[in-house]
Amino acid sequence: MAKTKWIIEPNTLTIYPKRNLRIVGLVFFILFLGLVYYLSTQMSGYSQSTVIIYCGVLLMVPLLLVWMAESKLIFNGTDRTLYRKIGFLPVGSISFDDIAAVDSYEVYGGGYSYRLFKKSNRHGKGLPVSNGYSKVTDANLIQYQNEVLPKIDELVFANAPVIPKQAIYDFEFFKEEGGIYQLKQQKIGGVIVGLIMIGITVAILIQPDFMAGENAFKRILVTYFPLIIGVVLFYMVFSSVKFDKHQRKLIHATFGGRKVKEYAFDDIIRFQIVRKTTNLIYSGTEVNAEIYLPGKDKMRVMSLKSFMGTKKIDRFLDELNTILGRI
Repeated sequence: MAKTKWIIEPNTLTIYPKRNLRIVGLVFFILFLGLVYYLSTQMSGYSQSTVIIYCGVLLMVPLLLVWMAESKLIFNGTDRTLYRKIGFLPVGSISFDDIAAVDSYEVYGGGYSYRLFKKSNRHGKGLPVSNGYSKVTDANLIQYQNEVLPKIDELVFANAPVIPKQAIYDFEFFKEEGGIYQLKQQKIGGVIVGLIMIGITVAILIQPDFMAGENAFKRILVTYFPLIIGVVLFYMVFSSVKFDKHQRKLIHATFGGRKVKEYAFDDIIRFQIVRKTTNLIYSGTEVNAEIYLPGKDKMRVMSLKSFMGTKKIDRFLDELNTILGRI
């Protein structure tokens, strides 16, 4: 069964991003029905009302899946509004003028889907407008890209006014000196935590009896893991990222400037926005530079900055593109 379903009309596009849940819910309903029958025969000691309530709650799970399968997004070109519904119940609407983009969205583990992003939170979680796919060669995904995305462009963005980006002159994330823009970093916290981690390893080493009853692997892990964390933090603290407008180069220095790599502005292909999660909980968003290495004919991804929120990412990107001369 197709993961995403849609209906295209002259001035309307209706997308069912979760339609595959219908068959999943029906399968679970049959399984739960058998489970309910079995439990009802084993609950003879309970009152009839208790049995009915218990079995009803169990059956609500697959029925909820079937209900969620009827979630739909209606792009109405007449009043330029996106309507969200579950079945016949409206659950929200978004004006086309508030939509920033509909982009592909990659998640940890290789999942792939399309999401709609509002101008008020361009790099947030977004609203799913397709189901998830495990590979880009999925036939339903290719059909979606060929049919649905052009229709969204036609309805939402074709008549939208083009607002040119303005060059930045007052930089928030960079310190400028003589045409060289150095990315600002918060170093004090990293130094303190790094020293604490290294201090833990030193404290353990001066106590030869520490974990004497444990096996060698555990002792080594507990002893040197803080040291590794501390070294990594110091590596990050004593690294710098500079953009030299005169030479048109990105200069990445590590180990206090002892190791320096340079990349031409023209080899910076694009900036990636990576939303990170830890145990399914949002843990920040990274802005990375995707750089082409002509000598090796391959790509390198370099982390530039991490954000816990997403409101200032556009400002950071505008500053980067101003420095690169792309605005």
